[in-house]
Amino acid sequence: MVVILPFRTKNRLQKLTISAIFIRNREQCNPAGSTFIERFCDNLFMESTPNAQDRMRSILLLVATVGTIVFNGLAATGYVNGVTPEVISDRYPTVLTPAGYAFSIWSLIYLGLISFSIYQLLPRNLVRFRSVRSLYVITCVLNCSWIYFWHHDQLAFCLGLIFALLVTLIAILFQLHRSDDKGGALFTTAVFGIYAGWVTAATLVNFAILLKSQNLEISSTVWNAIGVAAIMLAAGLGVLIRFKLRNFLYPLAIAWAAAAIAVNQSGNTAIVVAGSICVIVCLLMAISFVMDQKGSTE
Repeated sequence: MVVILPFRTKNRLQKLTISAIFIRNREQCNPAGSTFIERFCDNLFMESTPNAQDRMRSILLLVATVGTIVFNGLAATGYVNGVTPEVISDRYPTVLTPAGYAFSIWSLIYLGLISFSIYQLLPRNLVRFRSVRSLYVITCVLNCSWIYFWHHDQLAFCLGLIFALLVTLIAILFQLHRSDDKGGALFTTAVFGIYAGWVTAATLVNFAILLKSQNLEISSTVWNAIGVAAIMLAAGLGVLIRFKLRNFLYPLAIAWAAAAIAVNQSGNTAIVVAGSICVIVCLLMAISFVMDQKGSTE
């Protein structure tokens, strides 16, 4: 059976009518097949020219970025519940708490987010980042929500929020990877690789702080076991994302966090060793892009 499906796409210069021909056997026709054809056609003939909604969402994304940075700035200066993030963190010291300098990575992350927000505004990128914008705005909401509840000492809720933030950031990395477009990687995959890598480490720290806040009777040996397991988990995720999504800056951000944890826990041999292993593994993953470059040129 031959099915001819006409499609019409519009742009400013011309109207192009395309006929997509699918050959199906009547005996094998089933609802699943129809669903596949519809999905295939939707993807194949998806509008490739920017519309008013694309422009509106691109502006909303920029506003969300500015709002997130401003809110975080207010939080860092004590304007959210009269405390700073460090006050809450210092209240619950753990074997995973990194040295203070580690948090300077936020300056790089926010600089990257500003760059991405401007980059996606360019006319040629209005359609390209259509699938990413809603996810990005969600990350901004989750980021600010985490800050608000962290400053109100709602640590369990914070753990849920930061885990949701991590999942959303990885979803963005998947979307960027599926696009298979390397143009502007400095403003896209690089930015979200660093952001997601740091949030991965922060999620594990948040978990440790939540345990600490419960005043559970946990021995130092058990705490070390928890810390080592968390650090190894972070290293494993660094390897996974490097090979699955070919993102080399995700493990680099994890290496940064692991090094800061080892520095802050310099008297704890188990954590220092685990942190050192994590740093070495993640750095190897980060610099392995050299091998990929060689392979692509051969």
